[in-house]
Amino acid sequence: MIEIKKGWKIKGVYNEACAAEGHCPFYFGRPVKNGCRYYMVFRFLEGKVNGVELSGITVIYNGDIPHSTVEELMELGSEGGIYISDNATREQRDVLDTFAVQETGGHIMQKVFDVKYVKMDIVDDGKTFHIKMPYGEMKQVKTSGPSGEPTVIHNTLLPFLGPVTACHTPFWNYKDHNRNFDYTDRCGSWAEFTFEG
Repeated sequence: MIEIKKGWKIKGVYNEACAAEGHCPFYFGRPVKNGCRYYMVFRFLEGKVNGVELSGITVIYNGDIPHSTVEELMELGSEGGIYISDNATREQRDVLDTFAVQETGGHIMQKVFDVKYVKMDIVDDGKTFHIKMPYGEMKQVKTSGPSGEPTVIHNTLLPFLGPVTACHTPFWNYKDHNRNFDYTDRCGSWAEFTFEG
């Protein structure tokens, strides 16, 4: 692990699916009986950490939330695996090995089983997002209202996100670390994010 120096900033696109059938209750501060599971994707579009350019890197967090409230989640975190796109250079990996665990989704995933660099296939046409990697896959489609405009949620409990576009997730699955998640017709979120520290 290395020291992450102050003054970094990362911007990008966030895609998330979870086990909820409606939109994620945690976004609205509502409890979730028996916790939840998630597939979170951070696509870095611009930014540097310790002077190392990280644009073009994708980080996936797949995990369990064994808690029922937002307060418990923020205090106690979740557990799972972190997967980083294998296009990362050696210099980028030296930073990412620490950064992905301590920052980004690392604030939510407090028990990390491991970090793996894997091949990722990503398709994004502006309305549909589809990602595949060796341990899981997720596809989502932006939800539109009667006017045809995307359904957008403002002022969520996650301050690092811009307005969140609600999505339908036809499917998402994950299999690693003795977890075998396989969901259909679930919620989804699509938003811009900014992290800095």
